[in-house]
Amino acid sequence: MKEKIHNVIFRLLLLVLAVMFVFPIFWTLTMSFKERTDIFTSTPPLFPSTWTLKNFQEVFGTSGAFTFFKNSFFVSVCTTVLVIIFSTTCAYGLQRLSGRSSERLSGMILMLRMIPVMVMTIPFYLLFKKLGWINSLPALTLCYTAISLPLAIWLCMGFYGNIPDSIYEAAVVDGAGEFQLFWKVGLPLIANSIVVIVLQTFFFAWNELTLAMVLINKDENRTMAVGIKYWAANTLETPYARMAAAGMICIVPTVIITIFAQNYLVKGFVSGAVKG
Repeated sequence: MKEKIHNVIFRLLLLVLAVMFVFPIFWTLTMSFKERTDIFTSTPPLFPSTWTLKNFQEVFGTSGAFTFFKNSFFVSVCTTVLVIIFSTTCAYGLQRLSGRSSERLSGMILMLRMIPVMVMTIPFYLLFKKLGWINSLPALTLCYTAISLPLAIWLCMGFYGNIPDSIYEAAVVDGAGEFQLFWKVGLPLIANSIVVIVLQTFFFAWNELTLAMVLINKDENRTMAVGIKYWAANTLETPYARMAAAGMICIVPTVIITIFAQNYLVKGFVSGAVKG
């Protein structure tokens, strides 16, 4: 009986937490279809009194959201590709060294991820200003890659560490070189786990605001997060409905990617927990 009561309480708690997390998204969704009169009122209705697509039309028609969306997608995809290339190769080398120096180096790399983005903002700005790369999407991509790499390398080392040494030894007996061990043995075996790095890197680059605001000043190069922020700053009346519509558009890529990758995501989180 006690176990049943505990299960009921646990499920009720999960339900409350789910409502707490889902309600802001639900409210943003309904707001994106509301007229101005439904928003600027003392008691905003839960659902729009009149459903309208005007907010989405304004976002794509007059606010430059398509350009912002394209810039964000370009930066996020390029950052993810670079992080995957560098993290898989670097982590493989560190894992294969498997010595005290390798452990110290991997620990130092992970410590770099603990540095707040705000601390790196001014150095990045001065560096790219010196190079003449301000208002450059490739510069923003390099910044995101540098910030995302430490954690990605550390995760990849855990994935490689889950591969038994006997598999590498069997491949060496068959005549495989070091590159073949990486390309044909190590990388295929951690392919599912790499999804974790893909998601965390893509989501970080997609949602990041601070560096994008500092390094990008031109409208044609702004990302979606910066574009939404400037809509609120450059108008006398905050366009809540239009911002809600843009927010829902921002959510779409992350939701689609997560739905398709959720099975691999679970495998990736547990990968590396037990070796052998």
